[in-house]
Amino acid sequence: MADNFIRYGFDKVINVEKLITVFYMEFSKNFAYDGEQHDFWEMVYIDRGEVICTAGKRKFALKGGELTFHKPNEFHALRANESTAPNVSIITFECRSRAMRYFEGKIFRLTQEEKALISMLFREGLSAYSLVDKRNPLLQQMERIENAPFGSSQMTKNLLEIFLISLHRTPTVLPKKSRYHYKVDGVDIPFPVKEILDVLEKNVYGTLTVKEIAQQLGKSESTVKNLFALYRDGGIMRHYNYLKIEEAKKLIREGNCNFGQIAALLQFDTPQYFSICFKRVTHMSPLEYKKSILH
Repeated sequence: MADNFIRYGFDKVINVEKLITVFYMEFSKNFAYDGEQHDFWEMVYIDRGEVICTAGKRKFALKGGELTFHKPNEFHALRANESTAPNVSIITFECRSRAMRYFEGKIFRLTQEEKALISMLFREGLSAYSLVDKRNPLLQQMERIENAPFGSSQMTKNLLEIFLISLHRTPTVLPKKSRYHYKVDGVDIPFPVKEILDVLEKNVYGTLTVKEIAQQLGKSESTVKNLFALYRDGGIMRHYNYLKIEEAKKLIREGNCNFGQIAALLQFDTPQYFSICFKRVTHMSPLEYKKSILH
């Protein structure tokens, strides 16, 4: 007699097909890897410390408790920040599921539950596979462990898929852009410092206070000051004044405005004060600077 039960299959929103490497390493504070490019996914988790990741042409910071992905064929590199020694867990795998697109360009700050899950994943993976050369994990060579625990290979696959699905649901996501590093005047600075510099440059024809800068960026005044100190000494307002004088020099070279008009355009209180500020930065008066321009 036939029963009336309906048998349901399982949706496979994320299906990991192959595992390439799984390893955990404790790097020195001066660790640096020149980089690589391959046609499979790479997941990087920082247990402790901080690293500077390269993804394509961009660099960004990844801090303890955070994780990111490098998509297939994306050039990527890794280095420590030269002040803290990081602990890094990396797993590389093949997965052609469309849901993997969600992980591109994101940084994930793991919850306690996700940390427990990733710990289980790596514990299981490291019980099933071993690096051929433990001194050089980045060679991407791994072998199966004889007499590994029963089902450890399948457990690794299942835990990785469960972890990826869990991440897909998490609200604790940051765009990589928020951690990008930039070279400005030869100084390697993080994105929050670049945000401050952008505000100053966009308002070179206006007026700003530290309080107004902080409000625009949604930060405290002390945070803004501390961030700017990563770029250069002397304070934000001194640099803001420097930008105004650099703009004044350009206007003088263009020759379309007199000194009084330039002072007014750049929001200096008086032409006299403009001259004082100009000489403080350039060691020349506006007139002396104008005479020094080669025609």
